[in-house]
Amino acid sequence: MPRQYKRGYRQDRPRNADGTFAYCEELDQRQKDMIVELLTNGGHKTKACETLDIPRSTLYKWFDDEKFMKAYKQACERLYQDGLSEALRTMLKLMRCEDSRTALKAAEDIVKLNGYLDTKVDVTQNPSEIVITLADNN
Repeated sequence: MPRQYKRGYRQDRPRNADGTFAYCEELDQRQKDMIVELLTNGGHKTKACETLDIPRSTLYKWFDDEKFMKAYKQACERLYQDGLSEALRTMLKLMRCEDSRTALKAAEDIVKLNGYLDTKVDVTQNPSEIVITLADNN
């Protein structure tokens, strides 16, 4: 259901001498809601605009606004950092798993993420042995 915004919400904002709206340091509530909606729906602009009942043209004007883009990028970075830490926790759990192939793959991924391994690891598992082959990507 679209969020209802009061009509004339901008009328109480200060204006410059030429009648344009004065620069404001803070994002208004609609902009904050849009950032949250874009993050929760995977960045689908049309869906976010429909959900909040905001014209797409307004959203694209906001994308041209430096303060909106700064806030949006910061929110994306926080989301990315949260996701990355969760992914690493999951990989560490997989490293402790009983299945040696899964544990090895998780360890390989962690080492690659940290830039210590730039080769492909090929694991062949027989009932009696595990063979690990490093193949150079170059």
